[in-house]
Amino acid sequence: MERIGEILHIIGDNKAIAKVNAAPKIGSIVFDARKKPIGPVTDIFGPVKSPYIEIEVKEQGSKKIANSPIYILPKAKNVKGKR
Repeated sequence: MERIGEILHIIGDNKAIAKVNAAPKIGSIVFDARKKPIGPVTDIFGPVKSPYIEIEVKEQGSKKIANSPIYILPKAKNVKGKR
């Protein structure tokens, strides 16, 4: 897994704002350090060099994840299979 940034704020019960190094695709699943899925990326905003993302948190108790690092699965390489 690849570290992409850190959660900065929790909004309500099901939204989180994170500062990231490089923006993932919308819909990508974000994970915590224990490899548990936090939720999908729903929005990307801010400057291109240091963007922010909005994450829809799927689990209750989202206040615990504030100021924690977030990860994403690395992109799959395009490999042609045997024919």
